[in-house]
Amino acid sequence: MASLNFFLRNKTTSRETPISLKILLPNKVDLVYSTGLKIAPKYWDSKNQKVRDKIEVYDIKDVINVKLSKIKSFAEDQYLKLKISNELSKEKIKEKLDIYFNRRLAQVVITGFYNYTISLVEKSKKRVAKVTWKSYERTIALLKDFENTTKFKIGFETINIDFYHSFIDYLEDSCEMSPNTIGKHIKNIKMFMNSANEDGISKCVGHKHKHFKVLKVESFQVYLNLDELKKIEKLEYELDSVKDRVRDLFLMGSFTGQRISDWRKLVKENIREFKGKRCFVLNQTKTNTDVIIPIHPIIEKIFLKRNGEAPKFVNEQDINVNIKLIAQKAKINELIKQKDNEPKYNLISSHSGRRSFCSNAYKSGMDSLAIMQLSGHKTEKNFLTYIKISKEEFAERIANHSFFKK
Repeated sequence: MASLNFFLRNKTTSRETPISLKILLPNKVDLVYSTGLKIAPKYWDSKNQKVRDKIEVYDIKDVINVKLSKIKSFAEDQYLKLKISNELSKEKIKEKLDIYFNRRLAQVVITGFYNYTISLVEKSKKRVAKVTWKSYERTIALLKDFENTTKFKIGFETINIDFYHSFIDYLEDSCEMSPNTIGKHIKNIKMFMNSANEDGISKCVGHKHKHFKVLKVESFQVYLNLDELKKIEKLEYELDSVKDRVRDLFLMGSFTGQRISDWRKLVKENIREFKGKRCFVLNQTKTNTDVIIPIHPIIEKIFLKRNGEAPKFVNEQDINVNIKLIAQKAKINELIKQKDNEPKYNLISSHSGRRSFCSNAYKSGMDSLAIMQLSGHKTEKNFLTYIKISKEEFAERIANHSFFKK
């Protein structure tokens, strides 16, 4: 353990004087560092290295002592990490303290995220159970798969609330994970980000958003009902502007039930006609399943305004940013109590289109197995997590069933 002490440089003054930190390094090298804290010598307990319990300083005693405790813990932790990695030096310790005290900005490199997390996992193998570091490795592998699949660039500054919703959608949809399993990976990501903050590698705090939570129960995700989708459809944008394309791509996802990985396949070349009805015929990327999807009238309008062509694709990050703005313009601003009264438009992502299709089709009375065949869900249990309708909406649906009629 590091030899570390707090001391006052001027012990004879009657005024407040700086509290300094002294760290003894190998080869009898000392680092003396200012903590930025001050106290009058008569209130300083040099033996226990803290402010005395005196009535005159009762209002600042605990504040200073807590800060000193945190500084000591940080310094000892950095000393140990640098020693393990054979990087221990006066300059390195000072650099870490400078970052801790905001006296030097951390150098954040987007591509350094994986290098850092992999290094973190390697170090953890010496102090945590195998099942724990294996879990870390699995999280990193999932992040790489997510990045490759969605083209969402992973870096310290991109791990924010937009990433959070997209990553959960990916784990629920493509990996069909349970909420608790997803929660374990979110917990690991928060640990990676907190460690990077503490090590001075990153100052990014997107993971500290109030909704960036570790899931322990089924996550609540919104869907748009038919009236809301029609509001979005009626918005006016310049033809083939980014917002026009995002709006139309989202509507196509909302009326076909396809994953965003298959939105690129909703094109003229994949349209066939069956008994006078135009349909998309495509092979779903995730399940490698061939599906035939009737084309909704709203999608026909989207093709018609482009002379039979589909809107050009937009990357998922831009879709997730713009669809929120589009929904806000459409005044889809219901306050969602399950999300601390967050406006609904803030909770919409590309994945909301798929949920909207499943929920609206189910409400319309379409058979669950038929919806699953179109959406590509393999199990009814997973499919039912997509059905986000209220008890009143469910009652309205079953009220028209033959069982409740004469």
